[in-house]
Formats: sequence, C-alpha cells, structure tokens
Amino acid sequence: MRVIVIGVVLLFLQSVQTRSQTNVMTLEDAVTIGLNNNFSIRISKNDNEISKNNNTIGNAGFLPQIGVSGSESKSVLTTKSTTTNGVVSKSNNNGTTMLSLGASLDWKLFDGFKMFIQKDKLGLLQKQGETSARVTVENILSEIIVTYYSIIQNKNRLRVLQDAIDFSNRRRELIMRKYQIGSASELAYLQSVIDLNADSAAFLRQQVTLKNAKAGLNYLLVTEPTSDFEVSDTITFLELPDYKTLVSTLQGTNVQIELATQNSSIAEMNYRLTHSPKYPQINFFTDYNFNRSKYDFGNTTLNKNYGPVFGLGISYSIFDGFNRRRNSANALIQRETTDIQLQQVTKEIESQIFQLYNNYQNNLKLVKFEAENVKMSKKNTFIAFEKYRLGELSDIDLRQIQIMQLEAENSRLLAQFQAKQTETELLRISGKILSNR
Repeated sequence: MRVIVIGVVLLFLQSVQTRSQTNVMTLEDAVTIGLNNNFSIRISKNDNEISKNNNTIGNAGFLPQIGVSGSESKSVLTTKSTTTNGVVSKSNNNGTTMLSLGASLDWKLFDGFKMFIQKDKLGLLQKQGETSARVTVENILSEIIVTYYSIIQNKNRLRVLQDAIDFSNRRRELIMRKYQIGSASELAYLQSVIDLNADSAAFLRQQVTLKNAKAGLNYLLVTEPTSDFEVSDTITFLELPDYKTLVSTLQGTNVQIELATQNSSIAEMNYRLTHSPKYPQINFFTDYNFNRSKYDFGNTTLNKNYGPVFGLGISYSIFDGFNRRRNSANALIQRETTDIQLQQVTKEIESQIFQLYNNYQNNLKLVKFEAENVKMSKKNTFIAFEKYRLGELSDIDLRQIQIMQLEAENSRLLAQFQAKQTETELLRISGKILSNR
C-alpha cells in the first residue's frame, strides 16, 4: 500500500516538474494561432477570394468577345470529265492550297438590363462570401475559447483531486499510527487505503481528460496533438450589455441575420433577371477575314479576298411556351420565401439571446453561490478531520464529508465553465465575439 502512495506522490511531482518546463499559452495566443492556422478558416478565406474574383464587369457580360481563327489546307486531286460529245479529258495531281485567317468581335449592346442586374448580384455574392467567411471565423473563435476554458476547468479539477489525495493520505497516515499502537482496527486502516486508491484513480483519469482537452485545442490551432502547454487557472467574466441592447443591435451585428438579408436581396435580383427576356437583344458584330487559294490547274492560279464585315443583330422572342411567365412567378415566390426566412431567423436569434441571457445571469448567481458553498465545505471538512483525529467522528462520516467537499468544488468549477460557455455563445450570436477580441 505504501508503494502505491509513494507512486502517486512521485507522479504528482513529475507532473509539477513537467508543467514548469512547458510554455504558458494565454487565450490571446490561442486565438491568434487559431485564426492564422485553422483549416476551416483558411478554406473560408479561399472561398471568399473566389467570390471576389467573380465580381467583374466581364463576368457580368459588359465586355465583348474577341477571337481569332486560322486554317491552311492542301489537296491533290485527279480530275476526269466527259462531254456530251464523248470527249474525255483527264488532269492528274492537281494541287490546291487554301489559307484562311480571321478575327471576330461580338459585343452585346443591350440584353434587357441583364448585365447591370448581374453586376449588382455579383457584388452581393461577394459580400455574402465575406459574411460566410465571418461566420466560420466566429464559430471557430467560439470553439477555441470554449475549449481553452474547458482546459482550465479540467486543470482545476485535477488540482481538486490532488487535494483529495493529500487529505486521504493524511487520514491514512493518522489511522496507520493509531493502528500501530492498537487504538484503531485493521479494517479502518484498509478502508483508508481503499479511499486513497480511489482518489488516486480519479486523479489518473482526470490527467487523461486534461491531455485530451489539450489535444482538442491543438487540433483547432493546427499544432501537434502531443504539444503540451500550460494555461491560467482562473476564469474571469466580461461586462456584457443588457438584453435590450443586445437585441437592438442584432440587425447590424448578427451574421445569420446578415446572411438572410443578403439572400433576400439576391432573390430580388433573380426576380429582376426574369424580366430581361421581355426586351429585345441587340448585338454588334464585326469580322475581318483573309482568304487565299492557289491552284495548279485551270486559268486561275491565285485567288485572294479579304476585308471587314460588320453589322448589328437584333432578336426578340415572341412566344416561348409561357416559360418567361413561369420563371418570373417562381422567382417572385422565392423572393417571398427569403423574406419569410429573414423574419424567421430574426425571431429565432432573438429567442436564443433571451434564453442565453437568462441562463447567463443565472449561471453568474450560481458561481457566487457555489463559491460560498466551497468555503463552507472546506471549513466543515477541516472541523471534521479534527474531530476524526480526536476519535469523535467515524471513518464513514469523514469520508462522506470529504466527498461532499469534492462535489461542492466540482459544482463550482462546472458553474464557472457553464457561465463562460454561455457568455461565449451569447457573444457569438449577438455578433460581438470578434469585437471583444
């Protein structure tokens, strides 16, 4: 039994020495590394760059299409002909060489205002790409913050379990001395060792939990899973605006509402695009061609023609099977749908903020309550151990009081983490998580 206790103590001392050799990572460090390295953020930046590249006047249809072409061919033919009088003539290996070069320009001058609407739509799609990238950044930032504070919670829980080991070891040493002088039973000594082993096992399990939490943060930061670091041991809370202030600024800060607003605007653009076919389409075109033909037979040995061709083209669809009317009606319905979705998202976000704000206020109260409860539990445990030392308290009662202190400290740590988790989610949904970083 003594070997087990010594092993646990050595394990704790080793962990203390390891912590002293590892780097301390602040939350600001984690956020900076994550924003630079995280895979999802980097992918969202690339997607945003694509939407930015697509926003050009050429993609909207304002610019002409210019092309060049050229070809050269040679033929060697044998010609045989017979007249009505029965005269037969034959020509062998007649060569013909043909060269053709050309350049063309096609420019759509008017397409029913489609190109203007399309350019506005591309601008909206670019803004939507920026908003989508911000959604990803806010989500990853929230995940980094929550994961960081979960590490603090697990680190503090490890400290609580170490305190439990120290307490159980003091109890074991006390009962061992009593057992050696005959004032305590072997059963009491064995029970103290069992309780110490149980606390040691919980400590070992918590060590694994802490390592896994750090590995989770390393994944978000795109660092090695085995990379070790230290964090602070305190969880602090921010001064948040009241509920009315949070709700009143949603239209300008919440990215989900912003995305829904942009979807509604894009649906309006799509509806306007369905009216373009109602107008005539006017195109300007011009070509410049050069053709040369060489003949090895006949009276003409060389033929050339070259010069420009230009003109205007106009087209108008008189009847298309009522497809324009159908497309316009569907686009109008889709626009109404996006308006409804905007209202739905707004109400949903307002409801979420209301619930989160209530939970946050309640969690802050629980943090104070649990902190006071921990103070009382520690005092109660101290008094209980003194009574136990004097023989006025049984082993079972002392262990029960110790467990109550453990539960109180775990409840305090859980309340702190839940409050911070709710605070982070409240900042994310209200659109203020980036401004706070």
